Amino acid sequence: MSKMAVGDMRPTDHGVVLQWRDITYSVTKKKKDGTLDTRVILNAISGDTSGGSLLALMGPSGSGKTSLLNALAFRVPKGPGAMITGAIYADGKLVETPSQMARMSAYVEQEDALFALSTVRETLMFAAQLRLSKDMPLEEKEQEVNNVIADLGLVAAADTIVGNEQIRGISGGERKRVAIGMDLLHDPRLIFMDEPTSGLDAFQALNVMTALKDLAIEKGRTIIASVHQPRSSIYALIDQLVLLSGGRLVYAGAGQGACSAHFAALGEPVPKDFNPADHFLDIISVDYRTPKLTESTMERIEKLAKGVAREEVPIIKLGLDNAPAGAGDDKGLVMGFTSSGRAEAEQNSKDASRFWIPFKLLLARTWREQTRDTATLTIKYVMQTFFSLLFGVVYLRMARDQTSIQDRTGILFFQAMNQAFGSAIGISKIIPQQLKVVSRERAARMYTPLPYYVSTFLVTLPLELIPGVVYGTVIYYMTGLREGVGHYLIFLAVMTLENFAGIGLGMCLSASFTSVEMAPQLAPAFVILFLMFSGFFLNESNVPVWLIWLREISFIRYAFQALCVNEFKGAEFSCDGSTGSCVDGDEHLERLKFDDITIGGNCGILAGMILGFNLLALGIVYYRQPKYLALEKKTQ
Repeated sequence: MSKMAVGDMRPTDHGVVLQWRDITYSVTKKKKDGTLDTRVILNAISGDTSGGSLLALMGPSGSGKTSLLNALAFRVPKGPGAMITGAIYADGKLVETPSQMARMSAYVEQEDALFALSTVRETLMFAAQLRLSKDMPLEEKEQEVNNVIADLGLVAAADTIVGNEQIRGISGGERKRVAIGMDLLHDPRLIFMDEPTSGLDAFQALNVMTALKDLAIEKGRTIIASVHQPRSSIYALIDQLVLLSGGRLVYAGAGQGACSAHFAALGEPVPKDFNPADHFLDIISVDYRTPKLTESTMERIEKLAKGVAREEVPIIKLGLDNAPAGAGDDKGLVMGFTSSGRAEAEQNSKDASRFWIPFKLLLARTWREQTRDTATLTIKYVMQTFFSLLFGVVYLRMARDQTSIQDRTGILFFQAMNQAFGSAIGISKIIPQQLKVVSRERAARMYTPLPYYVSTFLVTLPLELIPGVVYGTVIYYMTGLREGVGHYLIFLAVMTLENFAGIGLGMCLSASFTSVEMAPQLAPAFVILFLMFSGFFLNESNVPVWLIWLREISFIRYAFQALCVNEFKGAEFSCDGSTGSCVDGDEHLERLKFDDITIGGNCGILAGMILGFNLLALGIVYYRQPKYLALEKKTQ
């Protein structure tokens, strides 16, 4: 039987010595008949890894390798019925909360969540300015970024945009290394990697794993990675190996020859000239093709699980005699840092909680990403130009007669409707597009939701406000709306407030959904609902009592009312008698049931709705920030 070869498990300056005991992760759900159904995802998993090594978590799909990685990193999302028990020790000290683990480690997710239109250098500099001490000069931060670029072999791609599936940029392997680099800037001693080779071809996958091996050997990091189906050259890089099947431990120990010898002793030797990793995955996978094969493979896995023999490496309890320098207090021990590393991490934590530093960096990045997307902006502004000119031509220089009253009401309604659709639908896809990146950065404690939300909102304002003023001016004077600078300025002010309210609604919808497609699809439904109660399609007095609340929250209604009052209150229209009865502006407002409306009152309501929408959106962003389970003590 193989015993786990972990070498000297005492704390070292080369990476964190991580040890875990009886990690059990289960999810309990209530069935339709009222009984509870508990699914055990990880079943009493224990293991150890020495400092400065590369440990791979392997197993077939559904074996629990990603769940174990998340459990060790304290990244298991909170959910109904979810519970984790066990204990994790870093350099001999018990780690109890996600924040403790976050301060000592880095977590690189499977998906390369990066902004597409920033260059590699800009991406890494953003992380450096948030993760390195604010007292460090900018030149030193730039040097740290250059060092990471060189360490990860990204020199040739340093000034190329990252790109994505739609925008051409760096290669998939380079994107993966950029994602790794963002988490290396604060010099973590412990790095968790979720399937770093996923989606890469064999050559790029080998490059990524070689870079990780170099980080472990040359930079002294402890790296724990979930790996799916590694080629033989990748398997040869692995120092330690944990094999899982159905949430159970099948092997925990040294990789390569030691693992092969263990399974040979259990009657499952690696065939000649066969990739050992493929063999291990074959023998710990259940074959469901026939009942007979299912039974035989499950019996084999049961035998291998019972055959696990591992030496329990004692948890090293640190004291003043054997502690690393500067590790004289519990906080420092849990973090697993030297005194300088601890001070830096504490400073990083304080910086991450500030508003202004992240706000300025997020503002610059969001502006860069929005303005560099020239294709989207071009299409948007071309369409806005087309519709403004179309409205201007159709309603060109309206006369001030009785027939123009209906036309003027129509163009005002179209303006209110167009403004609502443009702002709400256009903005609603912003946060979902950014959510994967932002969730990773927030989980890494780089900033709080407030600077992110405020910066995102502020960037949208000039991109929406300036074109809105230009197109509003063109339409106002082409159509011949009410003369007078005061009326023109009120028109722009009301349109601007409605635009901001639409942006607020779009931000609410954007913050509510993770799918980039979902929010823009639902936004038109909300806008149409508000249009129905705007006062144009349905007279105010005819709204059913049980739907009055929809009328009261329609921001389009308040904008349309204010626009009509601005255009018609006290206005006179010529009458030649050919159209029958003649009305003036006040009488038209009375017919619309707008006669008691004041522009100032409606603008105040719109301002309140802007504030309300944005506070609601910010609250949703805070509510949806990543929340992770803490390990509970195992009950006897």
